[in-house]
Amino acid sequence: MEYKTCESAPLGGALSREIPRIGVVLLAAGQSRRMGNNKQLLPWRGKTILDAVCHALQVGWEQSNSSWNLEAYPMVAVTGGDHDIDGIASSYGFSITHNSRSDLGQGTSIALGVQYLVNTFGTHSLDGIICSVSDQPLLDSMVIEKLIASFQQHRDETNRTIVVPKYGPTQHPGNPVLFGAHWFEALQHIEGDQGGRTIIRGAGHNFVEYVSIIPEWGFDIDTPEDYNDLQHRESEGV
Repeated sequence: MEYKTCESAPLGGALSREIPRIGVVLLAAGQSRRMGNNKQLLPWRGKTILDAVCHALQVGWEQSNSSWNLEAYPMVAVTGGDHDIDGIASSYGFSITHNSRSDLGQGTSIALGVQYLVNTFGTHSLDGIICSVSDQPLLDSMVIEKLIASFQQHRDETNRTIVVPKYGPTQHPGNPVLFGAHWFEALQHIEGDQGGRTIIRGAGHNFVEYVSIIPEWGFDIDTPEDYNDLQHRESEGV
């Protein structure tokens, strides 16, 4: 398949006012050890938790990139090869790549996803990439729109800007995170389970911008207790 990609405009000047071209990496190869079974496939609002996350990412990306004419979305789900997960993610426009080393930590999935997008769409076609986890069932498309809008406002000629959401009164940093193109090379070499935090707390520290998000949208699930809490929120209309 040939992709209709466009080179980014020359950096600098009015670029910050133009809509940036953003890709998405969805990390969906986790082991779900603390849950005991695959949390991404747990029932949620008539579908699954993975459906909810994919829908939010898809809609948020479409709302922010409607002028970018592509035959395929620059979105990839990094999975462990589970047929059901692959099918759900692909139904929302995600390409699929498999991580056979997911037991080595989240960093391997980030590296594979970024590498896939860079190789598929070209080094200069993306201004940034959003890295998202797959266990935030209350994620809203507005989070994606806010990340991209903040990146558009704050990016400079080096595309070093990193946008991190902070949730609720505690302003706890969370996911998803948008990394400017300057960090693509570093992202392709992340190892272990620290993920993008190695960049955010390290070389990228001075380039981080934060956006405030309501706490519900950042709720993630790791344990059966978390899932019970999620169902309680739904039954109580929280």
